Amino acid sequence: MPISRDEFRTIDEGEDGRPDLSPDTTQGTIYRFLLKNADRAFRQREIVGAVDVPKGSVGPTLARLEAHGVVDHRGEYWSVADADHAVASAGALGAASADDRDGGFSDEEVAAWSETAVDPPESGDGRER
Repeated sequence: MPISRDEFRTIDEGEDGRPDLSPDTTQGTIYRFLLKNADRAFRQREIVGAVDVPKGSVGPTLARLEAHGVVDHRGEYWSVADADHAVASAGALGAASADDRDGGFSDEEVAAWSETAVDPPESGDGRER
């Protein structure tokens, strides 16, 4: 069944218009590799050798990630964008700080809590407190 041109243009994007960086996607795999190695820049062939994705998809994927501002490209080299690195680093630091403070929670503990958690109470004017 055919799809609209607008839908076609957003196939590789998430709902917010950003690329889908889920771990099970080619974009996510390449992004995570560059993020884990944010202190370095790599040639495309080095990325091909380091990640488990089809060789022919690395170049087009890098171009899409660059178009979204997620990675930077200079000459033959590719690196995670500075802004994305800063946001990811801040998130990781925040999570590590919280884990140091409260000991961290396992995935099972979080799932159990989610099953029994209640919605936040509302104040008298209908807003959440």
